[in-house]
Amino acid sequence: MKLVTLLPSATEIVARLGLEKNLVGVSHECDFPETVTSLPKLTSSRINTNLSSGNIHQSVMEVMKSAVSVYDLDIELLKSLQPDFIITQDLCDVCAVSFEQVEKACQEVLGKNTRIISLKPKMLGDIWDDVQNVANQLSVSEKGNEFKTETEARIKVVQTRCENSTARKVLTIEWLDPIYIGGMWLPEMIDIVGGQVCIAKSGQLAPIVKKEDLAKIEPDVVVVKPCGYKLNQTLKELELLREQLPDWENPPRIYLVDGNSYFNRPGPRILDSLEILAYCTHPEFFANFGERYKTSIIELDSTN
Repeated sequence: MKLVTLLPSATEIVARLGLEKNLVGVSHECDFPETVTSLPKLTSSRINTNLSSGNIHQSVMEVMKSAVSVYDLDIELLKSLQPDFIITQDLCDVCAVSFEQVEKACQEVLGKNTRIISLKPKMLGDIWDDVQNVANQLSVSEKGNEFKTETEARIKVVQTRCENSTARKVLTIEWLDPIYIGGMWLPEMIDIVGGQVCIAKSGQLAPIVKKEDLAKIEPDVVVVKPCGYKLNQTLKELELLREQLPDWENPPRIYLVDGNSYFNRPGPRILDSLEILAYCTHPEFFANFGERYKTSIIELDSTN
């Protein structure tokens, strides 16, 4: 069985199900587990991701006005690989190659034996269902069941420790210029860790807000995890972050988190993201999570 995954979360799902050995091609953004980085890359981006967040946003908007997708799909490579399954998404054309591109490629260069599995998660339950659906279609249903059991256990640990916690207002920032607030499954995650959601709504796209909008709320915790940004990229834009945030009367605790690895990939590591969020919201209850993920979290203070 030959598998192709066209977005990082799909690759992580396949690996979690014990099928990494069946992967024959991945997207250019797939970097976990690290061993998949040596596989053929089927996609490329039309955007220079080394630009500032403002320039990246502007470039994405310009490309989407004139092109089907921000990404290109290597049709010839796909044809040579002849996968049995292609796992892609039908949710966000900024996140990965568009479903229409994949469908067209299958019709033009691949036979009927190639099947497309499309992911479209908006809520946490959708993520868990996607994992099980992939497991079922790839004939490893038991691995999906094992993941479900792990999911329930890890969520229960977080909920139990938060039962008697003080409710804290949690603001998650998904992009810096313009400011996007984490939507989709993020509000649910905030609820699980005993926090109060700021601005965003469950299952809805990340809303764009202005500085004056942020000034109207008084968050206790701010988690900054720009989509696709590793910590070093976010650190380069610290000055911009400070300009974008208002001078709240009661300054919140502000954490920078590796947004490339966590929160924005709807796959198995959403559970890790939940534990990171639990630590950021209630560090007094989750010191072990702080230690576990210490290389992926930076708490800002007056010296940063």
